[in-house]
Amino acid sequence: MSDVRGRYVLTLSCPDVTGVVHAVSGFLAGVGCNIVDSAQFGDNATERFFMRVSFDVVEGVQNLDALTGGFRPLANRFGME
Repeated sequence: MSDVRGRYVLTLSCPDVTGVVHAVSGFLAGVGCNIVDSAQFGDNATERFFMRVSFDVVEGVQNLDALTGGFRPLANRFGME
């Protein structure tokens, strides 16, 4: 992957439901990003899910605004902060 356009880190929290990791990784892959590191955990006491994903933009997305705008519907669907 020689044409790296930038490395970013996404951090999020949301209600702990099935499918968050799949949705985030699928979105990133679908817009031409390569995940280089990921960590996540669910907190039973608060029923919240926390995730940190470091990724490279390698194709597709042209700028951070486009990436953020494209991610917004997914964030809304899962109630992500």
